[in-house]
Amino acid sequence: MTARFAPAVLIVALCACGGGPPAGGTVDRAADAYVRLVLALAERDPDSLDHYSGPPSLQREAERQRRPLAGIRSAASSLADSLGAASGGGDADVRRAFLVRQLRAVAARAAIVDGARPRFDDEARDLFGIQPGDEPAGGSGGSDTAARAADERAFVIPRDRVPAVLARAVQGCRAATASHVRLPASESVAIEFVPDLSWSAFTTYEGQFHSRIRVNARLPMTVDGALEVACHEAYPGHHTIETLIDARYGGSRPEFRVQPLFSPQSLLHEGAASAAPALAFSAEERVAFERDVLFPLAGLDPAGAARSVAAARAGEAARTAELALLRQYLDGDLDFPRASEALARELPGSAADDTLKFANQFRTYVATYVVGRALTERWLDAHATGGADARWRAYIDLVTGPAQTVNGVGSPAEK
Repeated sequence: MTARFAPAVLIVALCACGGGPPAGGTVDRAADAYVRLVLALAERDPDSLDHYSGPPSLQREAERQRRPLAGIRSAASSLADSLGAASGGGDADVRRAFLVRQLRAVAARAAIVDGARPRFDDEARDLFGIQPGDEPAGGSGGSDTAARAADERAFVIPRDRVPAVLARAVQGCRAATASHVRLPASESVAIEFVPDLSWSAFTTYEGQFHSRIRVNARLPMTVDGALEVACHEAYPGHHTIETLIDARYGGSRPEFRVQPLFSPQSLLHEGAASAAPALAFSAEERVAFERDVLFPLAGLDPAGAARSVAAARAGEAARTAELALLRQYLDGDLDFPRASEALARELPGSAADDTLKFANQFRTYVATYVVGRALTERWLDAHATGGADARWRAYIDLVTGPAQTVNGVGSPAEK
């Protein structure tokens, strides 16, 4: 297929997606079809939808149609092929490249929901665009893992104090972010605690610069964990990312009104959110804020703040080893009991069985935290020179760039 014939083929693919595409250019019609396909997949697989803030009528349409998985997969693949063969130059090509990446991930996820079980590395490539070499070098949290776990247990917030500590942590993360980033005046977050969440916390962008953060009430939360959640989920993590994208593009990029959870865009957003706490606070600032503000609010001895932060950072170093174990588990090389034992040994104090159940449900999404963060930090190291302000500017360029990728075709900061 040559590029000159692509628009005609693309129109055929769009018509096969169901619903009449809106007036406008070829890429606009493709974007509309992409949104409808993501919502169609979400109707079959609710886990596949991160968020949607577009017209409710499209969700109602997806609910009425209940399209079969095979049809979703075929339509997504056909549309990606047609877009990939088209060429127009400039901004349209950036949009096409984004849609191609996302559509191929939609097709891959539809196949998995329909029963396909690729190897871990193949699935991570098809869903997130993760390539060999993207993963950070192996490591662990150090030999004295039991002592680290004991430290973390000592800094667990009493349950009745968690809401106040988390709310104050969000305020601190917002203040740190607002000193570098111009946030919309009307932006806001709401926090609710729920007992049946698969995640430790999950942010849903609801549009109009507002997000809802749901927190797993079953899981214990340390003081440092509260700051981690606040920065990762709210400022300058998920809520800030989605708010800034909305403020920058509005309705000019309708494809940004929806985000499939299993996609290269999610790799970017999860990686950036995982890097967000270190952006908001230097190590010294983090210890000071926890010691002077959060520990007293939690009713814990502030003298433990430095040890708390050190224990948490040591635990982060074990995440690559954790990912390697989860790869073996999902590939069938470790059964559940052996994988649980290995995780408990590598990350004592963690909920090993809960981690494996999460992997059962969300599979290779577990890679986005480790690999996404590594890719984000490498990108920031390469594009930010001149101190903290430059790193913040690079971060905003990355997460709001039109290409919406940290490791794919096209520059994330392309204007």
